[in-house]
Amino acid sequence: MSYLNTKLAILSVSDKKNIDKLARELIKNNYTILSTGGTAKFLSSKKIKNISISKFTEFDEILDGRVKTLHPKIHAGILAKNKSSIAELKNKQYMLIDMVIVNLYPFEKTILKKNSTFDDAIENIDIGGPTMLRAAAKNHQRVTVITEPEDYKNVINELKLNGETTLKTRLALAKKVFNKVSKYDAMILRYLNRQNTESKDIFPDSLNLELNNKIELRYGENPHQKASIYNIENSLVSGFNYEQLAGKELSYNNLVDTESALSCVKQFKKPSCVIVKHANPCGVAESDSLLKSYNFAYKTDPVSAFGGIIAFNKRLDSKLLKKIISQQFVEVIVAPEFDKGCIDLIKLKPNIRLLRIKMLSGKHKEIEMKTLKNKILVQETDSIVVNEKDLKIVTAKKPTKAQMADLLFAFKVSRYVKSNSIVFAKNGRTLGIGAGQMSRIDSTNIAKTKAKNHNISLKGCVMASEAFFPFRDNVDLAKKIGVTAIIQPGGSIKDKNIIEIVNKHNMSMVMSGIRVFKH
Repeated sequence: MSYLNTKLAILSVSDKKNIDKLARELIKNNYTILSTGGTAKFLSSKKIKNISISKFTEFDEILDGRVKTLHPKIHAGILAKNKSSIAELKNKQYMLIDMVIVNLYPFEKTILKKNSTFDDAIENIDIGGPTMLRAAAKNHQRVTVITEPEDYKNVINELKLNGETTLKTRLALAKKVFNKVSKYDAMILRYLNRQNTESKDIFPDSLNLELNNKIELRYGENPHQKASIYNIENSLVSGFNYEQLAGKELSYNNLVDTESALSCVKQFKKPSCVIVKHANPCGVAESDSLLKSYNFAYKTDPVSAFGGIIAFNKRLDSKLLKKIISQQFVEVIVAPEFDKGCIDLIKLKPNIRLLRIKMLSGKHKEIEMKTLKNKILVQETDSIVVNEKDLKIVTAKKPTKAQMADLLFAFKVSRYVKSNSIVFAKNGRTLGIGAGQMSRIDSTNIAKTKAKNHNISLKGCVMASEAFFPFRDNVDLAKKIGVTAIIQPGGSIKDKNIIEIVNKHNMSMVMSGIRVFKH
């Protein structure tokens, strides 16, 4: 064989980008190139000499190409490590393989195609590629392994400089390979899990998560804590994707508050605004314009709105943005779109982050996740939509049409207020919000006090509670401060007593039938 006195490199890639540049540099450094199918044709079209894997192994591809690189000459050549193993190769007339450049079959691209079938997906599960990559990565002390075209440049430079790659580079490339192969396998598993249409259990025995796109955050919950964010790649997991258009780096708290604001504002169809501080809405409004909604949301609690996160569900114009930044200190503003003038305007306030949200509307994914110290809690996404038809009127006095609309609005807000929560609302805006107290009556008093502090009348408003009333104290206080209608889930052993009290106070009450705790 004419290549016995050369080094060997295997090139088998689906992504042909710059592979010809790397191949030419390899030949300059006395490498003989072994290749397969499409790669061989591509290299030949570029007048780059290569030898087919089949000719090298003296074994023709079989099973329509399913078996072509799974051969002892290939894997022994890659895995040979020390003098004794190299001597064993010589006895069998096998050769050392010094470099492996392999992409994997495009499984992800295949399953994303509209007309892709299950058989298409199965045929694009690579077997030989991962096997060669793993073998080469395992033996990185001797073998250079490349799976990403972005790494060609560095390898070419090292070949030009030294005629070979450094151990440091080979180790870095090996780590990339194991990361790539593990992600590839995880992707296949996620796909196959989705095919199990017979099972009603949305939780697989093993939940495989891929964490990508690490972004360094400004800091964690406190400035002395470092933090990063990763995106979870799993089709079952709910969440938001957004693009930062302006402003300084995000912090841990910025992201937590942004997620809370988006979860809340997503519920509304009309132009809406949600202002969040410390993961709780401090003002929410829904109206016929974003300007009105922002004004109402801000007036709910302008003190708490200081340094808050503002989320909109419609395109934000520069006129409203100018009003916001002239009126209050804000950390983040998030919306589906921004007018062109917003980007120019925000340059005057370079610390304010503008985030464009992707896919604000649409179906909820099946599961959501929360982390403990060393555990992940997984639950079904709370995606139940409560409509008027779902509500049960339990009192003699029925709510008016306007009250019913406000009850539904207030209940939507209460879902995203930390438990225990109380929300006072009227005319599609919040009037007072009490959050996160160990006792529900404390939340009610806080909501009342906040309204009083900001000169907001609660007369004629509605009240929402995210959980049932075990005692009458909240109902009695509600009557005293002017509440006319109440929405709560019901489900307490004292429901009958509570209904009697509401009737006695000549108020209306409806029950949603679902509890919406937020911890």
